[in-house]
Amino acid sequence: MKRCYRGVHYDETPSTLDISEGEIGGTYRGQNWRFHYLRHIPEPPPTHDLKWRGAGYHTGEPRVVKSTQVKTPMTMVGTRSWFLKNSRQKAFQQTSITHLENICQSLERRLDVARAKGDQDLVRQLEKESEQMTCPLR
Repeated sequence: MKRCYRGVHYDETPSTLDISEGEIGGTYRGQNWRFHYLRHIPEPPPTHDLKWRGAGYHTGEPRVVKSTQVKTPMTMVGTRSWFLKNSRQKAFQQTSITHLENICQSLERRLDVARAKGDQDLVRQLEKESEQMTCPLR
């Protein structure tokens, strides 16, 4: 059969693929249709071991991976978790102490400014705040 596309004439060659109709089908805009399958068995896609942003993955057929368990002595696990917990507690305590010292320094500066301005109401409020915060005042 002669065909023409954008002024180029060519002969249509019929498809050489062996196709069978499947059971899946339906009606679309009034026309019946069926899903078509190739009769020959396609060649399996190639498999590749790839890596993306440090995470490895595999294309193609899924592989069965045997899991291996690493046996760690209980003393090491307990010691390590205790060490991590203890170091976190020390860091938290140090951070809390530093935070309280900074708050007390800020309170002292505000109190000095209030005294310099002669604002007795603000001085009383800041002294009361320092008592609640347990900050030693000069």
